[in-house]
Amino acid sequence: MLKKLSCFILIAFVLSLLPIGVSAEEAPSMKELYSFKFDDENTPGATLSFGVSVEAQWASASGVGHEDDAALKLSHIDGMAYTSSDNAIRITFDEPLPVGGVYNVSVWFFVPVEGNDSQDKGKLKGPGFVINGEYGGNLGETKFPKNIDKTSMPLGEWKEVNITLPIAVTEITSFDFRFYANEFKDHPDVWYIDNITISLVGEVDEGIRIPKWDLGLTSLKDTFSDYFMFGNVMNPKQTTDTETTAMFLNQYNVVTPENCMKPDTLTKAKDVYNFDDADTFVDWAQANGLAIHGHTLVWHSQSATWLTTGKDNKPLTRAEARTNMENYINKVAGRYAGRIHSWDVVNEAVNNSVHSIPTDWRSELRAATGDTSPWYKAYANGADADKGESGGDYIYDAFVFARIADPNAILYYNDYNETEPGKCATIAMMVEALNEQWKSDERNTQPGRLLIEGIGMQAHYWTDTIKAEEVDATIKRYAETGALVSVSELDIPFGTYSTYRIRKEEPNEEELKVQADLYRQMFEVYLKYAENIERVTIWGKSDSQSWRGEGYPLLFNGYFEAKPAFYSVIEAGAAAEKPAQIDQSSVDELTAQEPDEVTVSDENGSADDIAGAAGKENSGANEESGEASVSASADEDGGTNVALIVVIVVVAVLVVGGAAAFVLKRKSKKA
Repeated sequence: MLKKLSCFILIAFVLSLLPIGVSAEEAPSMKELYSFKFDDENTPGATLSFGVSVEAQWASASGVGHEDDAALKLSHIDGMAYTSSDNAIRITFDEPLPVGGVYNVSVWFFVPVEGNDSQDKGKLKGPGFVINGEYGGNLGETKFPKNIDKTSMPLGEWKEVNITLPIAVTEITSFDFRFYANEFKDHPDVWYIDNITISLVGEVDEGIRIPKWDLGLTSLKDTFSDYFMFGNVMNPKQTTDTETTAMFLNQYNVVTPENCMKPDTLTKAKDVYNFDDADTFVDWAQANGLAIHGHTLVWHSQSATWLTTGKDNKPLTRAEARTNMENYINKVAGRYAGRIHSWDVVNEAVNNSVHSIPTDWRSELRAATGDTSPWYKAYANGADADKGESGGDYIYDAFVFARIADPNAILYYNDYNETEPGKCATIAMMVEALNEQWKSDERNTQPGRLLIEGIGMQAHYWTDTIKAEEVDATIKRYAETGALVSVSELDIPFGTYSTYRIRKEEPNEEELKVQADLYRQMFEVYLKYAENIERVTIWGKSDSQSWRGEGYPLLFNGYFEAKPAFYSVIEAGAAAEKPAQIDQSSVDELTAQEPDEVTVSDENGSADDIAGAAGKENSGANEESGEASVSASADEDGGTNVALIVVIVVVAVLVVGGAAAFVLKRKSKKA
């Protein structure tokens, strides 16, 4: 009875996958293109390669494979990163799979108990594959299954990943077979792969609609040029695509590397670095006059294992991790010193969620339990509590090392869920505390300059939950720290965190209007705080190139067409009141009248200090935060003259000071 029921369920599931109105007899045929059974090392029509963290062995023994006696055995190399891409196997085709095809991919994974029974292992994350090596989702939908982060891998049994892909709008050159894991606890140390089959479903549609950028659209960067820089992400591969680069240069004036400057991309082992992709990215951006925002130096995720963890998978000591951090930041930030406008120095150090405003911001850091950080664990290993030391000290060190390595770069702390009141308060308190600590640090050679000069709001929102008033309150609080604010990774998918990845249909006209209105509201808030905001960056150029593409989150759709959200953003910028322009002739006339003595004191530093801080008013010093005292010699019988002189001098000071602040502000925003 159970077998009959299972058979019925399977048939029902298969039929449910067919389009409405299509019977099983009418289902498109499948033509096998490639089959890899790993009986030997031959892969006809393709090349097999491996990530730097994995060793491969062609296993041959009774029952070792999936329903056969052969499989590919993979083993993680001790001391190397557990990053997904570093542990993947790649099949690269001699001839790419053409545009217009619908392809089915089937692959079997097996994780034995032996070799994966460490008590430190958690629930292993699920297996899947990545198209064309695009782990950032830069060439459409590239990571499958779509909900892979929700899946798991059992021990001691074979598991199949079987996916029929959307119609290909770009050629498919390779598949990476991997686990959706970047850490020791989530990734197996030994695993097997077998029976990879790639098939064509139906016929290739040679009339497929190819996405194309409209280079005649109104420019986002030009629309907001009076307020803040406008940016997006790129990767090195895209810098050689003429249409993509033409669009980017038309729309944006600041660029963030999506992946190529993350620690696990730059280094796989101690003192071993590969800067090829990062150099390509930086060279391209500079050659095209783009400001570069570096992302990221210190992060709990996608970090090179050797920085914080020994070969025994135990945390390094505080002293060892500190030395590694200093050397790493000197190597990376130092290499690009003078070329990077700003850096995300520390990314996501605060807990995922903070439910109430804490009395001590350190209590809400990712630590050794709960939301964990390998940096915190290492810095806690050897911390002297009697001296006030803790695992959270790595944050301050990271910013100091970055300031020394590249004195000209603006240094940011970056995080998500930043509009949550408790998390917002935690971040603001941390920034204020570490900036206060920097004031008395003997390494501080610019007393008027903050250490943490900017706060990055990742702004990964959802249409069903984001509220403009929350964003407003968050920016207001961050601005009170004296730091700049940047909207660093903006996207707004449909639905909620729990639902956006399970959508089955494209958004309808009404939904697109809702999304457009939310984008408009966001930019109205950003414009309100334009004097505090340095940059707004969208995280992805089109829905098909987004890491949250299932939720259609961006300004352009999968065919690179502008969505209603794009036009609502443009309209918000066009409707904004332009900043007041200063009449230079009035300034010249007033400054020509030299008072007997004018002293302007500012607790945040002189104009020279501010200009030296990468040409930016990072301290938030303005007319309200400074004090001006004016003295003048009075004529013996000229009380009226004294009053007149005082009025003239005060006006001159205010106007000149306002002009200087305005010039500095514009200079940095157009860098």
